[in-house]
Amino acid sequence: IDLERYSVKTNPSSGPLIIGWIGSAATVKYLDVVLPALQLLAKEYPVQLRVIGAVFSAPELDVDCRAWSEQDEVQQIQTFDIGIMPLVDSPWERGKCGYKLVQYMACGIPVVASPVGVNEEIVEHDASGYLASGMNAWIDALRSLADCSGRRNMFGMRGRKLVEDRYCLQVVAPRLANLFIDACGRRTN
Repeated sequence: IDLERYSVKTNPSSGPLIIGWIGSAATVKYLDVVLPALQLLAKEYPVQLRVIGAVFSAPELDVDCRAWSEQDEVQQIQTFDIGIMPLVDSPWERGKCGYKLVQYMACGIPVVASPVGVNEEIVEHDASGYLASGMNAWIDALRSLADCSGRRNMFGMRGRKLVEDRYCLQVVAPRLANLFIDACGRRTN
């Protein structure tokens, strides 16, 4: 993540709680994993599921689908109050990179994700977000964040710090360059 491109969300949302997801037509199926939790939450809170990059609809749930573009993806993510990454636990999903989690966190958005693959390394459970395994865990995690804007802010800032320390271009590129220099035996300092 380029920290110069991804800035922290500064304006609190007014209106419904925006639970956001960014992906594609090939990955929108993962929203089915969390759909019952979202539908239950929508009975308790004013909630909108914002889907960026795919089309999704569900009964008893306000869904706002928006086209993805590179130019406005950061601004789209900044409209989220909570970013989600539901997955099924299978070999393909265990190999996914967790990029959307890093994108959400770079914008200071708290996350809820399935504890599958690298998600378990990216999300510091109960610090920068929640890892939710099973419907009850998804419901509890979403309720916890829906109930407390202070917790959302705290988790969001912790997530941003994690990106600054581990997942940003400004930190990773120099480390990678040094690895290549060392591998070639050309270190001069």
